[in-house]
Amino acid sequence: MSSKRIISMIEAHARTLTLTLAMLIAVFATAPARAQGPPDVLWVAPERASHRANPVQATADVLKKGHDLFHRDCEQCHGKAGHGDGPQSFSLEKHPADLSSDRVQSQPDGAFFWKMTEGRGVMPKATLSENEKWSVIVYIRTLSAKH
Repeated sequence: MSSKRIISMIEAHARTLTLTLAMLIAVFATAPARAQGPPDVLWVAPERASHRANPVQATADVLKKGHDLFHRDCEQCHGKAGHGDGPQSFSLEKHPADLSSDRVQSQPDGAFFWKMTEGRGVMPKATLSENEKWSVIVYIRTLSAKH
């Protein structure tokens, strides 16, 4: 095989590799934006979901259970105090909601339940039982006092 033929083959492989790499970069660079949905759009639960009442009473056991589940499933993104500043939040295109904010705390329990059940973008659908979701919501309500 001649040296010109070898150089030609190397150049062809280099072009293919460069094009493939450029396409991969384009796909992965836009993935977080697509996963989040439209920017700056408030996430509003349907009216029917907002009317659903929390059947779980706020007891010490429920608060502990809610805290433990929040720590296990939510804290990585929402942060220890729910401010949306968890260790994984900084790698996301859109920061998680500040669960202690007046805007979030003013939402009904049914809206929280619906959002946890449905998920959106990088926020996954909660794999918790209904009772566990309600317990987490009881705990989230305590975050408002921790501004």
